[in-house]
Amino acid sequence: MKNESIGFGIASLTVSILGFLMFLIPYIGIFFSVTGIVLAIIQQRKFKTGLATGGLVMGIIGTVSNIIWLGLVVLAVVIMGI
Repeated sequence: MKNESIGFGIASLTVSILGFLMFLIPYIGIFFSVTGIVLAIIQQRKFKTGLATGGLVMGIIGTVSNIIWLGLVVLAVVIMGI
């Protein structure tokens, strides 16, 4: 059994989940989600783990949901004329 580090995989999953949960604060959520994607890619290049795959998927979902929410906020501001 190889003793490979999975620290980036754990970090990517954790940061990606935080990014998804922070979709109400778009800029912070996007930052966390993209950071999770980067960490997952680093982990995948070192040693492929399920945690890194989960972090990558959650990061993509978080990024998309944050961009949609940001678009809705901008649209509401434009329509309301605030």
